This record gives sequence, structure tokens and C-alpha cells, in this order.
Amino acid sequence: MPGNKNKEQVTQKLMFTIQEAVKHFGISEYSIRMGIRQGIYPAIKIGGKRGKYLIDSELFESTLRIEAIRNMKEFRKGEQNREKI
Repeated sequence: MPGNKNKEQVTQKLMFTIQEAVKHFGISEYSIRMGIRQGIYPAIKIGGKRGKYLIDSELFESTLRIEAIRNMKEFRKGEQNREKI
């Protein structure tokens, strides 16, 4: 029920700083920064030249899933090429 205060409401954080993403996803700060610079990970920069990046949690997680699938396909492709030799 909407007015029920006894139920604990769980809200998901929508945006992470790089440091928060490190803790939440278990990826190194260096990897996240390099992924942002290379255009792999989606992020927005706020605050000008010395500002900070904000990472959309859903987009970041989706990107990680896509990268994982891509890695699996490349691994399988490599395994198939080794079997032919």
C-alpha cells in the first residue's frame, strides 16, 4: 500500500561517481577511467575541466554485460581456431 510506513522502501542509486562505481561493481578505478576515455563505458562529466564523472548505473551494468558476452564470443572463437591447428 502506498501509505504503509512499516514497509522498508529500497531505492536504487541511479548515478555513481567513479569511486562509488569501484565499490559497487568491483572494477578498478583505472579500468573505469580508461573505459570512459576509450568510449567503452558511458559517463557524463560535470563541473568543467576539473569536474567529475557521473556514471548511469543501468547503462554501466548493461555495458558490462555486453562486454562479457563479447569476451565469451572471442574466447570461443579462439578455442575453435586452436582446434583447427
